[in-house]
Amino acid sequence: VLEQIKNRSSGIVLAGDGRSDSPGHSAKYGTYTMLELPANVIIDMQLVQSNEVGGASHMEKEGFIRSVNFLGTQQGLDIDVIITDRHVQLRKWIRENLPDVQHLLDVWHVAKGLRKKLVALSKEKDCTDLKEWIDSIINHLYWSVMSTDSAEPNLVEAKWTSVLNHIVNIHTPNNELFPKCEHKRLRGRAARKKWLKPCKYVLYILHKTLATTTYLIRDLKQASNREQTSSLEAFHSLLNHYAPKMYAFSYEGQLCRGLLAVMHFNENSGRTQQSTRSGELQYAVSLPKWKKGGHTVRKVLEEPTFGKLYFFHFSINLYVDVRDVPPPLSGEYQRPTKETAVSQFKSRYKST
Repeated sequence: VLEQIKNRSSGIVLAGDGRSDSPGHSAKYGTYTMLELPANVIIDMQLVQSNEVGGASHMEKEGFIRSVNFLGTQQGLDIDVIITDRHVQLRKWIRENLPDVQHLLDVWHVAKGLRKKLVALSKEKDCTDLKEWIDSIINHLYWSVMSTDSAEPNLVEAKWTSVLNHIVNIHTPNNELFPKCEHKRLRGRAARKKWLKPCKYVLYILHKTLATTTYLIRDLKQASNREQTSSLEAFHSLLNHYAPKMYAFSYEGQLCRGLLAVMHFNENSGRTQQSTRSGELQYAVSLPKWKKGGHTVRKVLEEPTFGKLYFFHFSINLYVDVRDVPPPLSGEYQRPTKETAVSQFKSRYKST
């Protein structure tokens, strides 16, 4: 795959994301994966153990640095664009060390953080009317980014802040760059939606949350209006199959399971959508828990294959053998003898 990418005349577009081996902030392993977006294949995976970098919170940055050094320095690839989540440490490192690389943010991660704030706000007193507008506000966020050229970040901000006028049924004027809403006359469910009142407390809070939050505006200006990291989220679901978070694995075991997941993903990344005998494309409707009664429509793809996985057993073992396996976490501490530990043992409870 790397050789095929090297033969291209243009630079590559990467999507990167990290995944911890357990929930919470006490993870032992961090896996950082780089996906080449035009080909939709994973071209690198780095496994970092927490004691290599001084804690679980530093694993994602270290995995990213290792992956960039491998692809850029060792393999000589010309990295044009990198799309990541909103990781603060990565943004600073890219800004200081990769000034010629365009760094964009995944829109879904921005929308996910905003939705959490809106849901929490809608549960407060005098803010329940906001609940009906949450989906519309999130859709407007996507539209503001996806409908605007990346060379016009100020226009993204202008479109985004216009939502504060729209939800109170004001569609013109908005601002100098985006003077009026582009939608046609509202009909049906959109017209029947209860408009918020300009004098309500919820609008004041929304203005502070949506329009004056420097962090959110900055992220929207940097959001990608092209490729996203959704394929990496799908890979993380696949990785949970090969390396479940409920089990603990050795370094070699975690690495091997990750490599198997990568090969499975790459083998099946180009699956096409299934169709009926009459040629009609097939879809499935699911009711995810996070939508709380809402539904999601997804394409039904061809069944995955497992043909190549059976032929990589010996090559994976060879790859693991040449790696520098870090010492176990318990190696940092002095282990007492069993006799000493038993003699010092005291129960927290009184014996009856």
